[in-house]
Amino acid sequence: MIVTNLKSPELELYASLNKYFPAVLNEARKVLFNPPEAGNYAIDGDNCYYGIQRIDAKSPFDALFETHNEYIDIHMVISGEEIIRFENKSKLSFVKQHSEDCDMFAMNKDYDSVRLTPGDLVIVYPNEAHAPCIRAEGTDGKICKMIVKIKNS
Repeated sequence: MIVTNLKSPELELYASLNKYFPAVLNEARKVLFNPPEAGNYAIDGDNCYYGIQRIDAKSPFDALFETHNEYIDIHMVISGEEIIRFENKSKLSFVKQHSEDCDMFAMNKDYDSVRLTPGDLVIVYPNEAHAPCIRAEGTDGKICKMIVKIKNS
């Protein structure tokens, strides 16, 4: 799991970790300043695509952890603020399979979290448990975000 920002000097290092990261980061820079309508957008078909979401963040009491089996997730806040929680998957209790790629786990009392503001990115690899879209304290919970899916191959 990597937490960074589009202005981070380390971004070039992270871009070298996956063949799609340079294109994703380039697209993220465009989206941050000129977000398209909500929906899904292809970079390379099912191998690499992103969605723009305008959502009301969840209460921390409604959050579940999720893991992905096949895809790397990149979460970037465009507007608003969001909390994403993290935990070691081995410490979590399985709840259900949400989709072929996504398993859901119960929230537990031990976790780390990060507060994302516009331009912040979290890169989440398969099987890394994360609970996104949690309302940041002191905000109205309105978030516009970009979620990238990259097939891990």
